[in-house]
Amino acid sequence: MSYAKTVFLFYDIIGYVRDLSETGLRVDIFADSIPDLGEQVHTTLISHPDLGLDPFNIITQVRWGKEDGPMVAVGLKIIGFSSLHGKETYGKLVQIFEELKSATV
Repeated sequence: MSYAKTVFLFYDIIGYVRDLSETGLRVDIFADSIPDLGEQVHTTLISHPDLGLDPFNIITQVRWGKEDGPMVAVGLKIIGFSSLHGKETYGKLVQIFEELKSATV
């Protein structure tokens, strides 16, 4: 299950956040191709409605890509946030993911 989705702006690619940390995230996408390694991508994060967090924009950099069955896993490094609110919201999302991982171990 994913508690957040991403939209790669300018690419019309929707992804599902599978893991995230303070410095980056892993996103699974259904796509024939991904942005080039090293490319900066404007990304919107949309959390699950049950979490009650507003969508926000970040600038990411593609660090790696790997085919994973019918999907492509993409590693993104966070370059910056479009607002302080986005940075704070991302911090809350990281905390939620960490709590969920701890609960399943």
